[in-house]
Amino acid sequence: MPVLPLTTDFASHVALAIGILALILALRRWPWLYAVFTWPGTVAHELLHFAMGLLTGAQPVSLSIVPNRQQDGSWVLGEVRFARLRWWNSIPVGLAPLALLPVGGWLFWEAARLPVWSWHSAGLSLATVQCLCGGWPSRRDWVHAFKGLLVAGLLGLLGLCLWFVFFR
Repeated sequence: MPVLPLTTDFASHVALAIGILALILALRRWPWLYAVFTWPGTVAHELLHFAMGLLTGAQPVSLSIVPNRQQDGSWVLGEVRFARLRWWNSIPVGLAPLALLPVGGWLFWEAARLPVWSWHSAGLSLATVQCLCGGWPSRRDWVHAFKGLLVAGLLGLLGLCLWFVFFR
């Protein structure tokens, strides 16, 4: 299949994606509407956590992709619970949604090959933004990953110290 050249209005595609992102972020005032527009990204985000939990032995026990209002008034758009989330598997499980970022980049690249004001381009730009929003780990995801990285770093430092003591 021949590679199609990028259209000359690349900046217009960037502006369209930024505009869609701004509109979706503005919808945070209305949580249900925001949840609807970000739902595909939320589903992908949670499925990546679930899949990585299966691959690393974290044993996912539940998956929720239904938005849920918390007692403090905040919203949880999705959630995966694990039976065996440990320091060593919390890193890949917590950071699994980052895999959506290159997918979003690829979707944007495909959108940029089309006329900017086509439905196909707008749909790909929307999917790009959903990948970017869904691909960023939540605060809780970062906490899990940071704990694992902290333990891994300390173990690496201990190993390095032992190597210098016994093998130098």
